[in-house]
Amino acid sequence: MLKKSLNKITILVVITFMISCENEKQDLKLPSIFSDNMVLQQKTNVSFWGTSNSNERIIISPSWGVSKYINANNEGEWELKLKTPEAGGPYQIEVKSDSQTVVYNDVLIGEVWIASGQSNMGMRLSDGIENQDEEINNANYNEIRFFSVLEDLTGQSIKHQKWLKTTPENAEKYSAAAYFFARKLHKELDIPVGVISSSWGGTKVESWISNKKLKSFEDLINENLPKNIDQKLIDIERVNYNDSIANLNKSKLGISTFDLPEPYFLWNENIVWNIDLWKKYRHKWTELNLNDFEFKNSYFNDSLWNFVPKSLIKSNSLKLNNIFQAKENTISSGIVWFRTKVLVDNLNTDYSFYVEKGIDHIDQTFFNGELIGNTFSIDGKRNYIIPKSLLKIGENSIAIRITNLGGDGGFNSPVIIKNNSSSDTISFKNFKFKHHAFVTNGSSVLVHNYPFNELIQDYNIIEKKLYRGYVINSPYGNSISFEKMLKPIIPYTIKGAIWYQGESNVGNYNEYQELFSGMIEDWREIWGYDFPFYYAQIAPAIYGESYLSHNLRDSQRKTLESTANTGMAILMDIGDKDNVHAKNKQDVGKRLALLALKNDYNFDIVSSGPLYKGHINFKKYIEIDFDYKGSGLDLKKGGSKDFEIAGSDGVFYDASAKIIGDKLRVSSKSVINPKHVRYGWKNWIVGSLFNKEGLPASSFNSIN
Repeated sequence: MLKKSLNKITILVVITFMISCENEKQDLKLPSIFSDNMVLQQKTNVSFWGTSNSNERIIISPSWGVSKYINANNEGEWELKLKTPEAGGPYQIEVKSDSQTVVYNDVLIGEVWIASGQSNMGMRLSDGIENQDEEINNANYNEIRFFSVLEDLTGQSIKHQKWLKTTPENAEKYSAAAYFFARKLHKELDIPVGVISSSWGGTKVESWISNKKLKSFEDLINENLPKNIDQKLIDIERVNYNDSIANLNKSKLGISTFDLPEPYFLWNENIVWNIDLWKKYRHKWTELNLNDFEFKNSYFNDSLWNFVPKSLIKSNSLKLNNIFQAKENTISSGIVWFRTKVLVDNLNTDYSFYVEKGIDHIDQTFFNGELIGNTFSIDGKRNYIIPKSLLKIGENSIAIRITNLGGDGGFNSPVIIKNNSSSDTISFKNFKFKHHAFVTNGSSVLVHNYPFNELIQDYNIIEKKLYRGYVINSPYGNSISFEKMLKPIIPYTIKGAIWYQGESNVGNYNEYQELFSGMIEDWREIWGYDFPFYYAQIAPAIYGESYLSHNLRDSQRKTLESTANTGMAILMDIGDKDNVHAKNKQDVGKRLALLALKNDYNFDIVSSGPLYKGHINFKKYIEIDFDYKGSGLDLKKGGSKDFEIAGSDGVFYDASAKIIGDKLRVSSKSVINPKHVRYGWKNWIVGSLFNKEGLPASSFNSIN
């Protein structure tokens, strides 16, 4: 009996061991960035990595040459380098373990770049760029291929992504600036070009820096935490920590905290730019009770609300920055209600609520208390049907809840009510408004009861009072974009990076240069080599009266001096006064490509517009010298108005400018013994100084 029992035990042990081993087995897997149609960097050792069974041998066999192998570690993780030939293809690559094989077909060898940043880099070919239809229809390039990291905090959508060939159907989803960059390189080099696109609209540079690197900037990254809580940029007890922050705001300030609902934090492959919240997410947003349900009703008493002052209405738009005169994002990034009344005399037809250039970012629009539209879009037009069943003769109410998550926010163009036979524009001065809540960290809604005058007068006091927690469910938190949008594709071998970002850092421009340079260093350290990094200087636009975007442009200019192997595409001539998302993305891509062609591919070209080099003071004028003058300076007619000079007191006056030889002479009758000079020193300007190759000069200020 004992022997039989022992045999049974032995069998059970063996079976258990076999099941355990079976459970520990894992399929041979590589990240989704390895797929059919991928482009690999030419003439280097490119990284391959993945998982398999513990200690299993992995063999990679490319059709162009010799196989390489490596053994996985105890956790089944492995990485190896594979030598690539010069540009060409198509090739096939076989990745094989002891039990499985993965084959990649139609692989090209060429130049691989990563394109990253915020919305101006993320803006797609189909998002209203210049010559949009023509550009999309002509986008047929087998040797230009894209891998797009979608805006997704869950990490799920990237698992289903793959490299795409450039066809009109695929290209309309590409980053426009990155596509024009790739097209210019491909046409000039006549070799395959691959782009890894990873951007998220509205993100600050802090979001794209690793947590490890960001901790070295603790003096710059002030999250306004209570003094009795340890201020560390690490992921400890974040959920409980945020709960404690909410309790502090409630007990000390009487402010109620809410969280914004999906899909803002849980994106998927179908949600990239414009989101119709009506269908899938309607109830999550309209039933979001922020102690404001009654504001939508036609009978609501808004007698204590303020009318929009006419003086704050700028260029047929109504920006929250203008209304609240916000120097930072705390007030303008928030939830603001607008209410007005319209007269209706025809009940026989449907009407529509129309805003040609859209509302930034999220709106729920109500007519006579009923929801007619529900959208998340930065500048997509609003065209909501008002069914005739909602109409009544005489006064009808319109109520709009706008949630601004960062930047300007508000109405990008007038509100129009129209039917088949008439069209009436509602004057912004007829709108009443109420600032209802702050949105901090891109996710926490802080509902307050501060009146308008107090918000304006005591802004700094209110700003200092608010408690903020760490961001855990928003792309706008520190290091979040790095973790979710960049880390999954590291260390895929790249030639270099292009970048278009900075609009969201206008409010902390004085910190930007150090943070931006730190981000570039961070990426290079993590990839393991000093690849070239080229970036677009933000274009002029009306960012709000208190936002000094020219200072941010100057921080970007100075980054050229502090960080090696960088270049800046200057966009002083292609801005849009009322829209930070300028439609001309062709020149953005082209100018970024010029930098690469000059510096990395040895083209004998002028790759940049003039950059301030220095100046000499004379008794009656200042003589300015520039780098990148090309074949000479070119000052457009009327360009003198863009220059100012100052004496030792630092007070600037308008100046006149003229080209003398290869330098610029600037003078003013109001300044004797001038010491300082600046050019384009304002939010909005159309650049007037170029080189003869047609590339614009950067704005600058010699005093700082």
